[in-house]
Amino acid sequence: MQNAKSRAGEALPEPSDKKRFVFGPSQIPYRILLLSKMIDRVTAQHVRDTAQLSLAQWRVLTHVEMMGKCSAAEVASVAYSDRAEVSRAIASLEERGLIQRETHPRNRKSSLVSLTAEGNAVHAGVRGERGKFYEQWLMDLDDAERAALGAALEKITDRIVLSAPHMFDL
Repeated sequence: MQNAKSRAGEALPEPSDKKRFVFGPSQIPYRILLLSKMIDRVTAQHVRDTAQLSLAQWRVLTHVEMMGKCSAAEVASVAYSDRAEVSRAIASLEERGLIQRETHPRNRKSSLVSLTAEGNAVHAGVRGERGKFYEQWLMDLDDAERAALGAALEKITDRIVLSAPHMFDL
């Protein structure tokens, strides 16, 4: 049997004998959940192999890089993560010299975190590799399909927030 070709012309692997479920339109949220778990699994393995980071540490490192100087509570809020998990990740990243803390100027009980030069270097290296994964995963989507997918995910996100605003720090 000949391999199918992706839109990018790359051969796709032969389908396995493993039974695949057929999902209907009403199961799209479940499919998104499964896709998220798959991405988490691949990402966790990659950041563990390339930078000896846990998935929680990688997420914190990425959010701090995007946000700049911020508090642990701010990271937890934008990442929809547990504050204790974020605090543990920050402590371990600080111990490794990837994150630094300073006293919050408006709240002495809190601190602000930012990436060190080494933290920036580690993030940039891993992020570059992650970008290659993302491009590979999306290679079969043209620009219009990517835009449509992005818009659809934004609509779903907005509807989730509207359905349970008390669960999100807005």
